[in-house]
Amino acid sequence: MARARFSMIGSLLAMGLAAPLAGRTTGVSLNERVFDKVWTIVAERYWDRTMGGNDWKAVRERFYGQALAAHDEKQLYEVVNHMLDQLDDSHVYATSPADLRWMHEPAEERDLPPARRATRLPGGLLLLTFNQFDPGDDRWIAGSIAQTPDLRGVILDLRGNGGGRDDVLDKVAGLFTARRQLLIRLTGKKTIEEKTRAAGRGAYFGPLAVLVGPQTASAAEILAFFLDESRRAYTIGEHTAGAVTGGIDHDLPGGGKLTVAEYDIRTANGTRLEGDGFTPTYLVRSAPAPHDLALEKAVSLLQGVGGS
Repeated sequence: MARARFSMIGSLLAMGLAAPLAGRTTGVSLNERVFDKVWTIVAERYWDRTMGGNDWKAVRERFYGQALAAHDEKQLYEVVNHMLDQLDDSHVYATSPADLRWMHEPAEERDLPPARRATRLPGGLLLLTFNQFDPGDDRWIAGSIAQTPDLRGVILDLRGNGGGRDDVLDKVAGLFTARRQLLIRLTGKKTIEEKTRAAGRGAYFGPLAVLVGPQTASAAEILAFFLDESRRAYTIGEHTAGAVTGGIDHDLPGGGKLTVAEYDIRTANGTRLEGDGFTPTYLVRSAPAPHDLALEKAVSLLQGVGGS
């Protein structure tokens, strides 16, 4: 999960760490600038002050020479990400300028499905598929529900949803609750409690099902867990990714991005999904097209014939 509004000031001195290139840029290669900024930001900002049990200065020494020797951007970012892998955290990684350019290309040019799809199914059911939590997703969901006549049930397909902004998650969760409820606790240099943003009379209180799978990550896992624990929805599919910490983006020299988990995340009941993921109530393995067994199970549950 990532949202740029989080900005916490760290202290290297408190850790006995010194920024390797503080105040020095003349004659420094781009490789060195990228590597040192990554290492320093992680040292300052990463939520786990034990650095996952790593000696972060020793980690720097291990990868520094490899980074300087990298022949191109791709090789440099491979080295940087190998260094970041030592933390074993889903929300600590670097994205190269080339990959960022590709990500910003239109979905059709990348041969990807649309970011949002609303499909009316027989029996008055509405299938809503969206691939991440972006601004406007809550309004799209609410609008799709409101515009569906004779609605008898909603299915949220999160099987390809990799997460996104936590403020959007708060709003989406609120579309299915009658009141504000604690959703998650973020713990870093301070603790933040986030609650659903209740939609009041505009909320949907009808039958609800959620589809999840191995690519369901971050905010999508939190939403599925919340709706399942509150007994608001049937959850169907496969075990989720287990990628749930609070990542914040930082610009890197040359146009790349660094994502650093500045917060550990727990659900309202204290469950940590990072590394463990979420197991839906109804485990349904994927099957080759055209038989979408998870969707078929969701339809049967909402029609009141598949609850066993």
